[in-house]
Amino acid sequence: MRRFLFLSFPFLLSMAEPIKDTRLRIELEDREGVRHSLRGLFCNGKDYLKVREGSVDYSITFGSISSIEVLGQDPSGLRIRVNSREGTTKEYFLSPNTYCRASSKLGEAGFYLKDVKTIFIKVEEKAR
Repeated sequence: MRRFLFLSFPFLLSMAEPIKDTRLRIELEDREGVRHSLRGLFCNGKDYLKVREGSVDYSITFGSISSIEVLGQDPSGLRIRVNSREGTTKEYFLSPNTYCRASSKLGEAGFYLKDVKTIFIKVEEKAR
């Protein structure tokens, strides 16, 4: 019995939901022009955005991003423009099936990035 519990422990941990950074305030505008105020953000279960530039994959943490603009979809994937907190702007590709979640006053919000126009990310000094 102890062996079963020991072997099932990693499986149970993998089912745990990632911890959201509640310092992140998200202002999102969807394709229909509706604005949403959210807190915390993770996409595909991660607290970073997995993007591709050329043949190289990058993992960009949400805390280092000031805004994301979804430009459209082409054969390479979903094309986005990322503005960093340092002031640099770059275009990347990512999976069109990237699913994100965040918290709102109404409850948990979920959306595909392909259904978004823009996301503005602010980092608060203290978590609420």
